[in-house]
Amino acid sequence: MSKKIHSVSSTDSFLSLRNYDYKKVYSVAYAFARRDLQLRYVQTRLGWFWSIGQPLLAAALILIVFSWIVKIQAPDGLDYSIYAFASLPSWLLMQQIILQGSPSLVHNQHIISKVAFPRHALPLSKVLIGLLDFGVASIMYYVFRGVKLGVWNFVVFDFLFYSSCTIFAALGITYWIAAISTRFRDWLAILPLLVQGLFLLSPIAYPSSRFNSSLGENIWVLYLNPMVAISDGFRSLWLKTELGNENIYISFIMVFLLFISGFIAIRYAENKMVDTL
Repeated sequence: MSKKIHSVSSTDSFLSLRNYDYKKVYSVAYAFARRDLQLRYVQTRLGWFWSIGQPLLAAALILIVFSWIVKIQAPDGLDYSIYAFASLPSWLLMQQIILQGSPSLVHNQHIISKVAFPRHALPLSKVLIGLLDFGVASIMYYVFRGVKLGVWNFVVFDFLFYSSCTIFAALGITYWIAAISTRFRDWLAILPLLVQGLFLLSPIAYPSSRFNSSLGENIWVLYLNPMVAISDGFRSLWLKTELGNENIYISFIMVFLLFISGFIAIRYAENKMVDTL
């Protein structure tokens, strides 16, 4: 005798936030972040010292390649190390969130298929981890700038604003790649190349003004990259440089659009994630 098959589905749209439990999302993200932190430096000789060693190595590579080899000069007579390192912590934060958050759904599919929880909490957990390294790198630069220039002032509001822009932009990109990769793993295969391309198209190791001669009247295209506003913003915070031309607002708009569209994309993918993973 055949049995009736009952289909159970949610009546809420993926766009609806009526039953969205922010506390549950945060608690799940915190649990995953704590797990990753406990396993992060297991069987390493230097352990937590890598929180200091990683930004130091990244700074050394940028200094060797772009200053000593490529001979890029910082504007306004600034020392290149002071100028380039000002936006480096924000880039390391964005890079870490994208590289670790984008494949987090695929890497944890064995948990997703067995336990019901907000799936986008997995990429969000990488933000909590990245903030620790970002804090360490920012403190290191603050001390470096103070010793180098004798300037110890610090604007908390600007720092929080540009830090938030970095997180929202990185999360937007991460949500998009994580959502798409549940069906098409090709995006994870080219993910390192995409991050490298984003670095080269962002004014991390050189000023954004270097693009003026090549782009001309189409300079607004450069500001479709949210890292342009974030990099120039942190330099204006630390070094009191000019924030940029009027096109910089395009980057801030892109931060908002990336995060909102990415959040919608991953919420939509959650409905069929168990079947596609």
